[in-house]
Amino acid sequence: MKGLPSLHAFLSHLIDYAGLFPPANLELDAAIQNHFKYVTSEDSWILGPFIIPITKIHELQAYADLYKDHQVLRLSVVGRKSGTEAECLLQLQEDLEQIQYFMNQQQDWVKVETLEVPLPPIVPSQYLLQKMMDGAKRIGVNLFCEVAFLERDDWHQYLTNSIEAITHFNATHHEPLGVKIRTGGIKAEMIPSTKQVAQGISLCSQRKLPLKFTAGLHHPIRMYRDEVHAEMHGFLNIFMASMLAYHYSLDADVIEDIISDERDDHFVIHDDHLAWKELHLTSQEVRALRNQFVRSFGSCSFDEPRDELLELLNKRGP
Repeated sequence: MKGLPSLHAFLSHLIDYAGLFPPANLELDAAIQNHFKYVTSEDSWILGPFIIPITKIHELQAYADLYKDHQVLRLSVVGRKSGTEAECLLQLQEDLEQIQYFMNQQQDWVKVETLEVPLPPIVPSQYLLQKMMDGAKRIGVNLFCEVAFLERDDWHQYLTNSIEAITHFNATHHEPLGVKIRTGGIKAEMIPSTKQVAQGISLCSQRKLPLKFTAGLHHPIRMYRDEVHAEMHGFLNIFMASMLAYHYSLDADVIEDIISDERDDHFVIHDDHLAWKELHLTSQEVRALRNQFVRSFGSCSFDEPRDELLELLNKRGP
């Protein structure tokens, strides 16, 4: 897969390994052993950080000898959910202290790159965002805010207002806050609609916010899956829609068309460009968009999305 410049630009560090999370729900030992196998394989260039909840970070000390002489263990730490701004701030301070202590003790073999914080179910205040950014800068990590809008009747207004708050904050800060959007789950009701995901991508692309995704993106192309009795989003759909939205300033309806498309022949992968129908991106454009805006997705499986994409490419032939 590494031979095509366009595909290499697209897949580079695309999948953050989240084996500890559903539906895999692996024990830490199994997940770490999987990650070490992936990060020392020939496909390690596709792999992003190991995703770990803050509640388990200190358990990683047991694996220092596994990584020390081979690889730096890159981490993305997921903070705890909260119900109010006050609870979020309290937990954030505790989580930051844990991360800082862990980094000080294990700095010779671990690098915490990202902190992912679920926002409380309110539009974030500028004070909350400032405290979050101050903490992230203090320990030297990137920060992504998960906006949980799926189960709200007012999801569109809440999502819009939350993205606006983050945009307003970023306008006066050099280091941008990123947005994390959930794209699936283990039950049908946990999977956001194409309209919901398209609106999230549209709002973030209009405002040039860094964006990452999590959950449900095990398959390249959108398809019906018996295990959830529902349509599951495809990671090729989601990332092509996102990159094209940022590049061409697409409106939400076109973004939704790309997300909804179940025709794999509409997604073109050539040596020097990627395309959906007539909308093209060069390898250089893909690389720039991935580096700056459309970052990665968390998946409890590394093999499944990689192997299914390879199957798709092999089916098409040379």
